[in-house]
Amino acid sequence: MKKLLYILLLLCVTMGADDLYGQKRRSRNNLTPVDIKARRTRPVPVGDSTGYAMVGDVVLYHNGAVITCDSVVRYSERRMSCFGKVIVKKEDTYIYGNRVEYNRDRGEARIYSPLIKVRNKDATLYTYNLVFNTAKNIGRFYGGATFSNGTNTMEAERGYFYADLDEIVGVENVEMKNETYTMRSDSVSYNSEKEIAKYFTRSVTWKNDGEILASNEGDYYNKEQRYLFRGDAYVLSANQEMWADTIDYYEQIQYIELRRMAQIRDEEHKSVVFGHYGNYNDSTGDTFLTKNPAYMSFGDADGDGLGDSVYMRSDSMYLYLIDSLGYCTLTRPDSATLAAEQAKKVQDTLDKLKADSTAIANAKREIFTSDSTTKARIAARAAELDSLVALRTELAVAEKNDSLLGVESAVVARIDSLRANNPRIDSISIAKTDSMNLVRKALIDSLSRPKVDTVPVKSERDRVMLGLHRVKVYRSDFQGVCDSMLMFSADSTAQLHKNSIMWNEMNQVVSERADVYTRAQKPYRVLFSEGKPLMSAEVDTTHYNQIAGKTIESHFEDGVMYRTDVVGNAQTYYYMVDDADGALMGFLVAESADMSFYIEDNTVVGIMYRGNPVYTIYPMDKIPASQPQRMEEFVWYIEDKPSKEQIMGEWIVNPSERERYEAMQPPKFPITYSILRHRDALVAGGRWADRKDDISQLAKDFIKKVQKRK
Repeated sequence: MKKLLYILLLLCVTMGADDLYGQKRRSRNNLTPVDIKARRTRPVPVGDSTGYAMVGDVVLYHNGAVITCDSVVRYSERRMSCFGKVIVKKEDTYIYGNRVEYNRDRGEARIYSPLIKVRNKDATLYTYNLVFNTAKNIGRFYGGATFSNGTNTMEAERGYFYADLDEIVGVENVEMKNETYTMRSDSVSYNSEKEIAKYFTRSVTWKNDGEILASNEGDYYNKEQRYLFRGDAYVLSANQEMWADTIDYYEQIQYIELRRMAQIRDEEHKSVVFGHYGNYNDSTGDTFLTKNPAYMSFGDADGDGLGDSVYMRSDSMYLYLIDSLGYCTLTRPDSATLAAEQAKKVQDTLDKLKADSTAIANAKREIFTSDSTTKARIAARAAELDSLVALRTELAVAEKNDSLLGVESAVVARIDSLRANNPRIDSISIAKTDSMNLVRKALIDSLSRPKVDTVPVKSERDRVMLGLHRVKVYRSDFQGVCDSMLMFSADSTAQLHKNSIMWNEMNQVVSERADVYTRAQKPYRVLFSEGKPLMSAEVDTTHYNQIAGKTIESHFEDGVMYRTDVVGNAQTYYYMVDDADGALMGFLVAESADMSFYIEDNTVVGIMYRGNPVYTIYPMDKIPASQPQRMEEFVWYIEDKPSKEQIMGEWIVNPSERERYEAMQPPKFPITYSILRHRDALVAGGRWADRKDDISQLAKDFIKKVQKRK
């Protein structure tokens, strides 16, 4: 009888283990036991105790995970080893290896193999060392790993995968790529279902179009092709650098949004713009900035590339490429019309003043014919009159060069110099230098001046900048405020609109519109128009020189004003100052059709009136009470004159990081290269198989039986 019982027990052990280890639902420490099935089982000595060796279609089931293999040694109910063609599966996660050490208490499977493969849906991971927690469904890998999902590849020294979340985290020497970018970081997570990558340390991304992106942390949404970078975010392109606390980059539509401490440096247009919110369209080059925006242009004067800069602030700023905005929508003076009108005006003035000058010369000749010295002077004057013929030729050349704007004043000044003996003119002349030298200088300037009023040939990179509301502008040699401002990169011009005020040295000009023409970033001509332009200069805290007219045009050399022309209803309030002690000598009140002022060292050295001037000079103690000393429109706005510090405020120009980032080497994926080369060698040598098989049907049936029993 005892012999029969022993045989029955042996048959039970050798024929299957699913009943032997699947009956007790709880162990002594209240942990769920491991359910095991095998074709054959036999006891084996394990130290001082007895374990069991199981072979043939072995299946282990614990914490919802299944392990299949060729054989198992069960050392105790807590620990067991699996050998041969091991698959660890939980839900959609498959892990392939040669051996697994499983710890029931920790729910931990430690996989061993020359190379370990993990598959989850369309994602694949290769690594050398892996521990998988069946309770938490989390794997930990180390010693190097490479992960791929579609066109996405990531490698890292170590990391984790979260099977329930379809997410993998790479830590240390992380490199990642897809068809549009490569990236280097120290900590990255990637969700293979949502195709979202998250960066947790300083990361650098190289886009295939040549741009470089960097930030302390951020996200990449592969399906949307969207980069969201946070913390010292940076973008480098061929011509620009961008900084912001947050940069949101929609690659598909080439749209970039910048938030907090935004700064865009443009090397092509030599400018930097700032704001706490902005957006940029890379396909059109359009930029918008607001929330305390500022603008700075720079040259190449010093090592940092920052020359005599122009600074601007407004409520909002728009920067457009000309083609994107439509250059024709921005109304500008018609250069052809201006040239024709100017040519006729110059010719009429030339004819009239030549006749006047000839009459004056003839009268002088009749009076002083007996004076040999006078004869010599008359001969000289005649030679000067003959030079008008040469001026006509110069005028024709100027017309061809579209430089008429400077010729009129030069011609008028040169002819007017022949009337130096006219007592009415001489009485208000305060010239300290040879007027003909001034004329020659103005004429040379006008003939050598390039075209400035013609609409320039458009370039696809020509840009318009628009500042809206409460605009302030600063440069070392001029400052201004207005309601709105336009700047054109094509011809380096600017327009100030509505309530514009500009300052140069001690001069202030108020007008509704100002057109500023620059060369090498320095103004050489400013035209004030619309409303009633008024130029003022402080003599002392209670006395101000004032000039008004329909238009006021100032000319500059190296940023310093040397001539101002007033056209139409010209009015002057001017204080004459004793050079010796600075005392006020007299007060000039004058009106004429047009006038010109010649300036040296910020001092008027010549005044030229044209068109029946009417004037009065009052001694300072004889100015009648009925004579105003300030024009009706006069206001001294010196307190509104902006400084660089006011415009820049909190903004500090970031030094260029272009050289540093361009010197960085893009990722080369050494871990991926090493693992894939090792994989191919293992497969070729027959020492390892790159598997993708599922668990057997017997294993699936066993799991159903266990689940039904539970």
